[in-house]
Amino acid sequence: MKTSSLICSAAIAALMIGSPALGDTRVGADLGVTGGVASNPYGTMGGNAASATLSGSFSPAVTIESPTGTTQLRGSVTHTEYSRLYDGTTDYGVSGSLSRQISPLTSLTAGLSYSSYVRNGLYPVYDPIVGGPVDPGTPIIVDPSGSANYRERSEVFSGQLGLGFTLSPRDTLNVSARGTRLRFPNGTGLSKDYDSYGGNLYYMRAIGANTSIGAGFDIGRSDYVDPAFGNTTQYTPTARLSTRLAPRISLDLSAGVTFSETSFPTGTISNTSFSASADLCREGDRTTFCVSGSHGVSPSSIAGSSRVTAVGARYNYTIDQRSSLNASASYSRSSSLGGTGGSDSDYGRASVGYERVIRPRLSAVISVTYSDTYSSLVARDANIHGLVGLRYRLGQN
Repeated sequence: MKTSSLICSAAIAALMIGSPALGDTRVGADLGVTGGVASNPYGTMGGNAASATLSGSFSPAVTIESPTGTTQLRGSVTHTEYSRLYDGTTDYGVSGSLSRQISPLTSLTAGLSYSSYVRNGLYPVYDPIVGGPVDPGTPIIVDPSGSANYRERSEVFSGQLGLGFTLSPRDTLNVSARGTRLRFPNGTGLSKDYDSYGGNLYYMRAIGANTSIGAGFDIGRSDYVDPAFGNTTQYTPTARLSTRLAPRISLDLSAGVTFSETSFPTGTISNTSFSASADLCREGDRTTFCVSGSHGVSPSSIAGSSRVTAVGARYNYTIDQRSSLNASASYSRSSSLGGTGGSDSDYGRASVGYERVIRPRLSAVISVTYSDTYSSLVARDANIHGLVGLRYRLGQN
């Protein structure tokens, strides 16, 4: 059995065993319908590629809370029809997450998700390793090769498992494992299937009321189904800093070096790369603003193992009790390691949206999204998508 499958199986077991038998259970769902116009939903070069869109979505959720933790189960299905040129699509996914205090000094986290969707310019193409944001206020990290895979259906199965230990009032130790399987079942384009898995261990020590420093070590591996793209093993030692710059501002930094080795049928290539990440977030009474960035070695679905730089930002503003405004921007770039494809990809996306509560459970939404890309393998034109719609909340969602 593949290591990524073992990690996902362990995450399933943790969700089943760790879920509280009794607790406060909330069940709810979101129903949504939107209509709009997309200038170029699949990045077609030249000609009139615009189409009106109509989408319906259903997103159920179950949350179970107990004195020792929280379990969440979520699902979603979205069907989109086009007025011209394009076939309709159905995207769906399910996920589960667990956070539990299994003893006064030990905590457990686990997550499991599956998604199947057709990649296009209407929705963000998440980085398969990072996945979609758990917290809706955090930035989106996009797949740099996302638009090169337009029109292809991707299936992503991932799992995470972590343990946290409090060694003393000032010292903590965390260990985790992760696994992701990415498949393109239609096999009609340039995309390459791969499995990615690994784990990390890091130690943190509080040096003040608001600041901790530490060190960690991460090991990862990416196995491509196509042997021409090789198998990459990477090792990354890092230094970490976590601090609160002000009562409402938090900052997390890490920096290190990645030593990677890619094995091909014809030989092995070694690379050394700088690795870093940063997360800055400000939370106010009515506003939230977060920025994140990272640079490191990660698998790419069209260029093998690559150096990937990603940045994202998100802003949320509560205008009043009924109205809110949100905006986000994401950019990701990949450059393949020597011998793994020789290609670069860029993918950027920005959006702004407004939501107004009409009735206690009914909201009106409006948004405009822009996405664009560059790939040395596939040329695409930009897309602008404007939409209006309604969202209705069921149950205790």
